[in-house]
Amino acid sequence: MVRTPSDLDVWVLAGQSNMQGAGWLEGALEPDDRVWSFTSAGEWEIAREPLHRLWESFTPVHQELLRAPMTEAQKLVSNEERIRVDRATRRHGAGLGISFGKAMADALDRPIGLIPAAHGGSSLEQWRPEMKDLGGRSLYGAMLERIRKAGGRLRGVLWYQGESDAADAELGRTYADRLDAWISALRSDTGVHELPVVAVQIGRIVEPPDRWKAWCEVDLVREALGTLPQRVPHTAVTSAIDLAMADPFHLDTPSLIRLGRRLARLALGWVEGRTAPHGPSVVKLEWQPTPTGTLNGIRVSLQGVTGTWRQSHSIRGFDVRIPYPEHHEPLTVVNTWVDGSSGGNGRDLIVLLSRDAEEPALLGYGLGADPVCTLVDSADMPLCAFLPREATSHIGT
Repeated sequence: MVRTPSDLDVWVLAGQSNMQGAGWLEGALEPDDRVWSFTSAGEWEIAREPLHRLWESFTPVHQELLRAPMTEAQKLVSNEERIRVDRATRRHGAGLGISFGKAMADALDRPIGLIPAAHGGSSLEQWRPEMKDLGGRSLYGAMLERIRKAGGRLRGVLWYQGESDAADAELGRTYADRLDAWISALRSDTGVHELPVVAVQIGRIVEPPDRWKAWCEVDLVREALGTLPQRVPHTAVTSAIDLAMADPFHLDTPSLIRLGRRLARLALGWVEGRTAPHGPSVVKLEWQPTPTGTLNGIRVSLQGVTGTWRQSHSIRGFDVRIPYPEHHEPLTVVNTWVDGSSGGNGRDLIVLLSRDAEEPALLGYGLGADPVCTLVDSADMPLCAFLPREATSHIGT
């Protein structure tokens, strides 16, 4: 049976390669007759990997972007031939869409529609709403065309992008403002003024030796994504900071499946009056006496933690900074553990520093291009990376 679009709750998949999907097809989720995809060619079908088949796209921007770096000889190969070869040889391209759709369908007991609209390597600049007049020859215009042609009940947008902007100083510094403006324009252009947007905070980037420190603003882009709900209503964010990689830039298939479920958990917060979307977040940082009586511990108070942390000792991911380090004795994180004391709540953390810091100390999480982060709660929701912030008053003194 061909399902009519009016039957479907529809979510758009937008962003760059990790949203497009770069996981191995081996191990990807099998199709589910409750999860539908508006194909690149512009037809509804039961979703099957890969969801993004860009050479088949009815909006020409995708082929134009794919052809741009090719040699003149390569450009002579027809789209039809590329489609044939792609279908015969494709071994990767699994993404998070089917996982998201299955989790939503399980929770809501109704079918879900996906509109794949991402393109690998794209920057937020290439998604500018000002380019919508180009229609299907711009990523933003192509997305709007897909939404209009697909029909159904538009419920929200999943956004996973930022790696490209993190490699440019100006784009990284302005990412938050530009993303907020993009969401505002999208809501205006779709006519859904409180359209939910669920974003992914970009994960690890394993920098190759010839591009060492190329992703100069990765921390700023992560911060812009992680703080999105504080700036823009009806948005939510989860992180990929803890997930495993298939290559230096892309999540592997099991990680993408996990990430799709994380996004669904947040998206369900807007459906039928369910609990507001959330994940673990920091409430405050306070100095904390350690068992030896010294003040070289920082208590990290958190909210939104479901159950307990999966790892309670030797937690990785926190880093400490001090202003003007050249004027002070080195300060590092020695260990982090869950506060399991009689007065603890089993969710707050204690970060042990290498010495008592007389100067201001700034604590961050998930810093740098390739951090090791392990904080995930019982619902598989991670703590988002955050820029160093100052611990406040000394307590217990």
